[in-house]
Formats: sequence, C-alpha cells, structure tokens
Amino acid sequence: MSHSTFRRGLMLLASVSLALSSCGHVPLSGEAGLSSLAAAGEPVINELYYDAPGTDAGTFIELKGPAGKSLSGYTLAAFDTAGTQYRTVTLSGTIPASGFFVVAQDTTVANRTLVNTGVDLNNGSGSLRLLKSSAVIDAVAYGSPTSSRGEGTPAPTTGAGSALARVPDGSDTDANSVDFKVQVSTPGAANGGGTGGGATGKKVLFDLTKAEDAGNADWRIDGAYSDYANALRGLGYAVSSLTGTSITSTSLSGASVLVIPEPQNPFSDAERAAIQSFVQNGGGVFMITDHRVSDRNNSGWDSPEVFGGWDGSTPSSVSTSLQASLNSDVIFGLGASFNSSFSDPVYTATPVTTHPILNGVSSAGVYVGTSVDVLSGTALMGTGGRTYLAVNSVGSGRVAMWGDSSTFGDNTYSDGSTGTYNNWPNLSNAALGKNVVRWLAKDL
Repeated sequence: MSHSTFRRGLMLLASVSLALSSCGHVPLSGEAGLSSLAAAGEPVINELYYDAPGTDAGTFIELKGPAGKSLSGYTLAAFDTAGTQYRTVTLSGTIPASGFFVVAQDTTVANRTLVNTGVDLNNGSGSLRLLKSSAVIDAVAYGSPTSSRGEGTPAPTTGAGSALARVPDGSDTDANSVDFKVQVSTPGAANGGGTGGGATGKKVLFDLTKAEDAGNADWRIDGAYSDYANALRGLGYAVSSLTGTSITSTSLSGASVLVIPEPQNPFSDAERAAIQSFVQNGGGVFMITDHRVSDRNNSGWDSPEVFGGWDGSTPSSVSTSLQASLNSDVIFGLGASFNSSFSDPVYTATPVTTHPILNGVSSAGVYVGTSVDVLSGTALMGTGGRTYLAVNSVGSGRVAMWGDSSTFGDNTYSDGSTGTYNNWPNLSNAALGKNVVRWLAKDL
C-alpha cells in the first residue's frame, strides 16, 4: 500500500479457529515400499491447495479418476512432518464426468464436489494418503518432512497462494518430486505446466510512463509491487517495467500482458491507438484504478480520469489529443466510475459469479478505491451492489479492471524504506493478482 498519510489501514480479519482432534494412526499397507500404489481404475491425488494467503480459506484437495467411480469406503489421511496422522477425511459420492473430484474447505472453491473443513492441510511440510479401507491407493509428501509418507522424494512445498499439482494430470511415476509442480490452483480443471503454468518466458510489462510512482505512490516492481512481480516470476513470467515517456506499438512488441497501476498522467490519442491495437491482436491489459481525488503529482488528473477521460473540470486546459485519454469505457467496455471518492470506506469484495480468475479467490480488499462501470463484459467481484473487478474480451485479446491499487501492494518501497501496510498477503489479494495476469496471458 502506498505510504500515504491519508490512506485507510488494513481491514481487520476475523480469526477463525478450528479445533481438530487426533484421529490416530491408521494401519497402512505397503509401508516398506510404495512403488506401485495406484492400480488401474483407481483415483490419484491430483492437486493440493493448502496454503492460502492470510487466514486459510478456499483450500482443497483434488482427485483424478474414472468418471462415475464411487468413493464410498475411501478416506484421506493427513500426516504432519513427523509422520503422525492428524486428520482423516471421509469421502463420499462419485467422481464427476470431468474426472476431477474436488474436496473443498468451504463453498468458495470453484467446481467443488464435496465440502469438508478438514482439507485445510498443514502448511510447509507434510504428507497425504488416499486409502481404501486400510490399503494405500496413492500418497504424496511435500516440503521436507522428517518422516515422509509419500512416494519417492517429496514434492516441493508451495508459497501462500500457489498449489501443488500433478503435471500432466494423473501422471504417476511413483516419485512425488517428479510428478508434482507448483502452479496456480485449478480446482476441477486441467493443471498447467508447473511453475509458470506453461507461461515460461511470456513477457509482462508494468507501466511506468504515466507517473505510477509519483508522490506517495510507489507502484513499481522494485518497490511496493515487488512481491507481485516476484510472484509472477515464480510462475514463469518475464516481468519488467515499461519506462520512458509514452507507450508505443514498438514498446509493446513481444509482450503478453500490460499492467497499468494507477496512472497519473493521461494517454495521448497515439498511445490509446497502440494499446487498443495491442489488445485487438491478442494482448492483455490489466487496468488498476484508485479513488477520485488521488492526484499524486498535481497534474490535474486522477486515475479514474486517466482511464475514462477528462471529466471536464480539471485541469482547466486539456489538449484535444489528451481529452479522451485511454477512453477505456468506449474501447474496452470497462470504465473507472466517477461515483466514488476518498470518503468511500474500506470494502471486502467477493465473487459474484464463477470464472477461472476466481479459482482460489474468496475475497479481496478495496482499501478506499473506485468501482468499475461494466458497459460490456462480465462483473466478477463486488460488494454493496458495486463492481470492483470486471473483465472483457476484445478482438483477440482480453482486458480486466480492478478498483484499488493498494490491494496488490507490499510494504517495501523503491527508496529502501518500509511502510505500514502489507496488503499483498491479505485475504485472497495475492491469488487474485496472479490469476488476473494468468488469465490475460491466456494461461488460465
């Protein structure tokens, strides 16, 4: 979050405590050698999402198996790093036609088949086994457990907001470190290419041509957006800043996604044409706006005006080539609303529909922002009748608009100072930020 003296603080999160009783250690077959567990026709553990940002919510375990197979008599047994069983989850129902059976912690998980709070597994290191009666059907260990209950060398652990998944789906070489990769969560859907989700080398640009680091803002990839940039690099993207004084077709050449975080200066007609052409030809643009009267550099423009066009009041004189600025409501169908101000409170936006971007996303913070006017496209998140995240497909490309720059900010700044607010790990902010870019890059 920008180290502004007038920005609102973090929203207080309710802490929910779940009392868990020990289930004891179930006798397991194949303890000495787990070389060939999953027989033909049996399901496998396909994906684990156990470490959500902030207070864990929206976690899940996904199985992959034959459509229509009954899971009556099957259980999941979770083990801590010492190999002691701390939880049993009893399964029921049948595997859907998709072949993916998703056991969700709560109802925020997309494509869920069964809800059981027990699938919120230990973060860091541990093991999980799929049992049929007492027989081990499949097993996975992750991190560095002192006593592994998995197959072969453990799979890597994940950071908050990422999942551990078999790539490709259902692949079982009896070595967890080979079969499982870290990726964006995909409950009930095909897994990607591991770290990067198949996005290795795709270029993501964060704009700096419009004074996004002016005044008390610091939306730089070496500043308050450094955690955001590093998370995208962890997914395999090549992340860099777009610098200079203007955006051109040449500067966008080779990029997959352009992120524009709270611009402070308007776009010229030529820049708008270059960005519009970029999207029409398959690029993705993420527009991140903020509240009205957030003019960081005293240019007479705030970010809603920069995206939507001059509001006719300030500055007193605007050249013809700048009055429309990006004109996002006209060319992309998404506008930053003028019906908001600094007086708006802190909101928690939640999903209003289903969409790949919302996989693993249960809520996100709006720390004094602006709502999005959806002229065409789809509203994805909101609260109180207002939309704060919307997307649209335009030509061969995609666009998204989110209503607050602080949502994806950490508390480290490009001048080496440390701020007060670290919103990146709050709620599902990190998962949302990564998912938007991944969707814009057509990797989700």
